[in-house]
Amino acid sequence: MDKDEEIARLKEAFELFEETSYSLQESYAELQNEVRLLTQKLEHAEQAKRAEESKNKILLKQFQQLFWSMPVGVMMLNPEGRVVMTNPIVDRLFGESILGGVWSDIVPKSFRPQKDDGHEITMVTGRRVRVETSSLGDVPGQLIILVDLTETHSLQRQLSHHERLSTMGKMVAALAHQIRTPLSSAMLYAGHLQKESLSEDMRMRFSGKLTDRLNNIERQIRDMLIFSKSDIKLDEKLKLLEFSDKLMERVQEQVELHNAILEENIAELPSGLLQCHADVLIGAILNLVNNAIEASERGASIYLDLRGDAQQLTIVVQDQGRGMNEEQLSKVQEGFVTTKQHGTGLGLMVVKAIIRAHHGTFNIESQPGVGTKATITLPILGS
Repeated sequence: MDKDEEIARLKEAFELFEETSYSLQESYAELQNEVRLLTQKLEHAEQAKRAEESKNKILLKQFQQLFWSMPVGVMMLNPEGRVVMTNPIVDRLFGESILGGVWSDIVPKSFRPQKDDGHEITMVTGRRVRVETSSLGDVPGQLIILVDLTETHSLQRQLSHHERLSTMGKMVAALAHQIRTPLSSAMLYAGHLQKESLSEDMRMRFSGKLTDRLNNIERQIRDMLIFSKSDIKLDEKLKLLEFSDKLMERVQEQVELHNAILEENIAELPSGLLQCHADVLIGAILNLVNNAIEASERGASIYLDLRGDAQQLTIVVQDQGRGMNEEQLSKVQEGFVTTKQHGTGLGLMVVKAIIRAHHGTFNIESQPGVGTKATITLPILGS
């Protein structure tokens, strides 16, 4: 190899080296650019993570604040039934901290059920609460909410008491006025019965009228006594079938006494219990039956329907009597207004008060010439 060939090879090698160096420089620049882009993405990811953590901290703080400031008692149980979180209302209701306790052990020590509890439960501390439970969805454990109804229950009793007092004057005046007429009639018929010359037919007729007037007075006094009671104790728990039998026996007596016809429809009743004051509740239903009889012609049919499901018992009393228009229907529900010849107008007020005391609902519908339909719904307790 001569000198020129050697120089040519060296030149060729140098050019190859330059090309390789340039390629390496480009690759290095691209690598630096990729590193810069990755660094920016990483920084953005870190910022997003910090923002998400900050957001989660705020949400956690808001949840804790909400949990602590709830106006009801809230506690959380773990899957083993142990109390892992409570708010201050819970501590106040129980009179001590129950955090860490087992719920199944806490219940018998902290609650003292009473006969008139109904859908509320009395605690050892004297508070009356409603207990509601809920699952936590996919999260194991349970949420328990305690709604303190002590003050609400007390206010309802006070309001009911004041309402009765505010109407007592009207009631006494109406009662005195309405009793005077049947009492005068009763005295007149009693005077006739003292006559020795009175025939047997007339004696029977006057005796019947005297009995009617005395029954009328007795009903009005009974309504007044029920309405003026400060409270109705729901101290009985009857099976629905037992209550139905008692009711039907009394209703049958009522319709037979007035020569009416009873058409009953009693569906198969569930196995639940009815918490009630049986005599008072049946008396309210009999009041509706008596209204239906008096609104109908002699010998007319009175319809009674009983049916129930897992939540409530429905009782319907219906007639095909003279009925009432909207104005009459509105007035008779206000009290001290009546469509009867003798009456204080307390009947429906008494019914509504009794049904309300039993935590039920009362509704009445009527059309002139068609008749009247009264519907009662009452809550059913589990058997």
